[in-house]
Amino acid sequence: MRNRLDRLAKDVAQAGLTATGKVVTDAEVPGESQHADVWYEPDPARASGRERLGMLGRLAATACTIEAYSDSPSADEVRACLQKHLGAWRSCVARDRTAEAPFLWILSTGRPKAVLDGLRMDPMAGWPAGVYAGPDLLRTVVVVLGELPRERSTLLIRLMGGRRVLREAIEELRLLPEEAPERAIALGPLLRFRAALVEPGPATPEEEEFVMTTQELVEQFIEQGRKQGMAQGTIELYEARFGPMPPALRSAVEAMRDLPTLRRWHLLAGTGTRDEVHDAIAADPAGRSS
Repeated sequence: MRNRLDRLAKDVAQAGLTATGKVVTDAEVPGESQHADVWYEPDPARASGRERLGMLGRLAATACTIEAYSDSPSADEVRACLQKHLGAWRSCVARDRTAEAPFLWILSTGRPKAVLDGLRMDPMAGWPAGVYAGPDLLRTVVVVLGELPRERSTLLIRLMGGRRVLREAIEELRLLPEEAPERAIALGPLLRFRAALVEPGPATPEEEEFVMTTQELVEQFIEQGRKQGMAQGTIELYEARFGPMPPALRSAVEAMRDLPTLRRWHLLAGTGTRDEVHDAIAADPAGRSS
């Protein structure tokens, strides 16, 4: 049974990988009547952008399916993942027989012993502790997030876990410099997920813990905007996530004098999509006196 925290993992993956290739969450697998958490196809022209993603960027060196679990997947769940993976593989071959075969990356917060034993998985050469490869024929890897080294290169992928792993990763993210790329990537998904939990109220102890753990991130986010100047902070946050802000939008933000509007735009620049930011600013572009 998947829980709501697994949605956060998809959003972090999408936020990190969108700049380097095609990302589809809840991707339909042709002919399988199933959906993969994340399907990714790298863009060779944007390969350099993966370097700032650390281990998440290494996963994305080839086309792949990513299935993330905030706990540990059962043997039945992994069999379902393999079925989807093989279906996606067949689809890739049908489109281009010369393309490199895709990988399946299963991200597990805990150690799924039955899965590792059942697939005869061993530590993957050249990768950090916690990464286990199955038979070459399957192109399947299990990443045990709780066993990864706690270092910056693994931070984004550990933010796709649950329980202690997620709690520690959020604390590490909070301590990074404001200009760190990991903050620009992960802050939006974290704050959006937090807002979705707070609205109806957290349903589980783990979700309640997540809300408490992210409180300081929310306060940092607000303080960062205050220190930078709300307008400039909004522009910098937008450009950290989406690239250069269009001149018309930049002019509208710089001209805005209504503080509540600027706060709303600032929050949206950190948590919304590019289109949501554009629509909000276009809907109220005229500067107002505070």
